[in-house]
Amino acid sequence: MRIKFWGTRGTRPTPGRRTLRFGGNTTCIEVRGKSGELVVLDSGSGIAELGDALTPDGPIRAHLLVTHTHWDHIQGFPFFAPAFLPKTELTVVGPAGSIKSLQAAFADQMDPAYFPLRLDQVPAHLEFIERNAGEAFEVAGMVVTPMELNHPIPTFGYRFEEDGHTFVFATDNELPTHDAAAGAAGIAFVDSMVAWCKGADLLVHDAQYSREEYAARVGWGHSTYDDALSLAERAGAGQLAFFHHDPGHSDADIDGLVEEALGNHKRRHGRSVEAFPAAEEHEILL
Repeated sequence: MRIKFWGTRGTRPTPGRRTLRFGGNTTCIEVRGKSGELVVLDSGSGIAELGDALTPDGPIRAHLLVTHTHWDHIQGFPFFAPAFLPKTELTVVGPAGSIKSLQAAFADQMDPAYFPLRLDQVPAHLEFIERNAGEAFEVAGMVVTPMELNHPIPTFGYRFEEDGHTFVFATDNELPTHDAAAGAAGIAFVDSMVAWCKGADLLVHDAQYSREEYAARVGWGHSTYDDALSLAERAGAGQLAFFHHDPGHSDADIDGLVEEALGNHKRRHGRSVEAFPAAEEHEILL
């Protein structure tokens, strides 16, 4: 299983010198199993970079698994070059029960008021499928199990399994361990996350905030570096990639936050976890 990061930022794109190492594009990850078929996670601005890399090969057949339809997770789709090739086949999958249907959310951002081409004018063959949490399905030979995450609208994380290898993607997920008001429900949710992430070779998890930042952002649907690390330890994950970098955090800020979280973890005598910030164009082979 091969994983490549094309967009690691949250909320909005942040181009510039401050974000050169870890990247300024919003969420997009390429996943390929042993079949080599393309699976894309989210279509933030990073999908435009992926599309430009794919276009010389001509039309594609791929699955796009969408975590949710907040703008930073779909805003790159109108600039995904393979979608403008007539023989491209793209199956778009996302959570059922959101405020709008998956197809409607994609169509709305391509309304003529915002974009010169409507969704129904895109030359590629597009199929939209809404799924329920917990219902496993197969994509490109990999078994995928979606889990509903803790975010303001219905949001999926995706667990991929193939030949004994496991990759878990859980962005835009709030682990409420620092919210005393979360109580039993919060504890139960974190326990369910631990079970769902169990044994992952690679866990990519939301880590937008420091502990101090999180205190003023409870309920916004994002986690701290410390809590992502604690989850990875409890789940026995082999590697943890901190993800969904805050637009206000420079590369140097992220380095500092990772160092702080690892130091806190060591002082708690936590089990060693290989943890690092997700960076655009970084590839991981499981």
